[in-house]
Amino acid sequence: MPRRPIVKKEYTLGERVYLVEIAKGLRLTWKHFTFNVRASFRKGPHTVPTCWQYPEDRREIAPIFRGAHMLQLNDKGQELCVGCGMCARACPAKCITVKRGKPAEGEEDKYAGKTMCASFEVDMLRCIFCGNCEKACPKGALVLGQDYELAEYEPEKCIYDKERLLANFQRAKAEGRLKPPPKPIPVDAPPPKKKAAAGKAAKASASEKAAKGKAAAPKEAKKKDDKADKAKE
Repeated sequence: MPRRPIVKKEYTLGERVYLVEIAKGLRLTWKHFTFNVRASFRKGPHTVPTCWQYPEDRREIAPIFRGAHMLQLNDKGQELCVGCGMCARACPAKCITVKRGKPAEGEEDKYAGKTMCASFEVDMLRCIFCGNCEKACPKGALVLGQDYELAEYEPEKCIYDKERLLANFQRAKAEGRLKPPPKPIPVDAPPPKKKAAAGKAAKASASEKAAKGKAAAPKEAKKKDDKADKAKE
């Protein structure tokens, strides 16, 4: 493969001396330094605008932020998850494990459906926070909340079980950080029934014509054969 020709760039005198470029850099540095010093004396939630004083000063999280998972409860305090496993099927990272079960006798009121999830685990070390599990849930039970402080010292603690997912929901509800319900997707209205009936009638007439044509084809072929036989005689 031929090599590309090397093009030598010709620098001006100011670029070769570097004094002009150094002066431009120092000017920009001094500009930001003086701006931050003046901003540090202002009153506000954060002292310097370019640096948030975490964890005392926290930024607002968008309502559609995808953070730690949680299992939601309805207004009656019942579990919405029915253990269908749609979230586990939709997960591209295969980090969700769900087992379905039936409520024990006398505990049917704790669950919104006839079935429940006997166990629910999410491996946060494999999760990519894509939100496919949240979209695939038919009951709206699994939601990605706004918790982003997920660091742990032990990898075993990064596997969230059912109890921890329910605790995430209770904590978010107490702090008022629950996600708003998703907006309904607009669906086009079905066509009027008259047009549908006319279309069905047209299809029926077309099928009848095709059937008649098929039935008439062997008769015409027979007539041609008879004419050919008479011509031979």
